[in-house]
Amino acid sequence: MRVPVLVLAASLIPSVAAAKASSFETPFYVGIWSPSAKACKADPLKVEGAIFRIERSQIIWNETTCTFKLSAARATAGGMRIPATCDSEGTTSRTTYAFDRVDGRMRMNGHVMARCKDSDWRTGYE
Repeated sequence: MRVPVLVLAASLIPSVAAAKASSFETPFYVGIWSPSAKACKADPLKVEGAIFRIERSQIIWNETTCTFKLSAARATAGGMRIPATCDSEGTTSRTTYAFDRVDGRMRMNGHVMARCKDSDWRTGYE
């Protein structure tokens, strides 16, 4: 009886290792994003929502920071749904972000986004 138990336990090890490795991978939505490549260069103080910085645990733009509740995130067929608590100019709100992969691009809340260069990131308050 010990042999089948050991075989079963040994067969689970690669799955556990794969699950742990994938939890350390950078999510596809992490990066600097904008509604268009042109907007990557726009002044974020003049164009609301021109550029977003999305990290593993938060999204930042203009004077808004939304902290993701990663423990409540759920995978979907094409991406992730992540609830967040947002703080903007003294006001707190809650929302859910939907990140999906579409033809090699990222869609955020239904809008296909362009990936910007890391050097494009700025808040406008520099």
